[in-house]
Amino acid sequence: MIDTRFSITIQIMTSLAYGEGKLLSSEELALVLKTNPSFIRKLVAKLVEHDLVVAFRGKGGGIKLAKAPDKISLKEIYIASIDNKPFIFSHNKPIVKACPVSCSMAEIFCDIVKGMEDSTLHYLSKYYLSDLVDKIKKNV
Repeated sequence: MIDTRFSITIQIMTSLAYGEGKLLSSEELALVLKTNPSFIRKLVAKLVEHDLVVAFRGKGGGIKLAKAPDKISLKEIYIASIDNKPFIFSHNKPIVKACPVSCSMAEIFCDIVKGMEDSTLHYLSKYYLSDLVDKIKKNV
């Protein structure tokens, strides 16, 4: 199964940034993203926990960015969206003690995944939500 939390969260945040302060509801976002509003609300809850968005309940409510787009890195969005779970999981098949490969794979794969995560976080820390909005404005 492909995990779409990060890509959908990026689109939510970019929509909010592009809207320049306009409140958007989970229903409006779900319509554009062609997904369920309850899924959007789950993602938004994580963004609220990480102080990236502010949510207002009730009629006329919605969400908006908690800070300026040039102050929100893609790394912050990634961390909020993954819910402390890696994007890549290792299998948990039993180890065959007679096989040196089987005995070593958990440690080896852990190192590989850590390197990938570190590289990803470093890359994402260089880009901000405002960079995405600027690209959209150039394409319009």
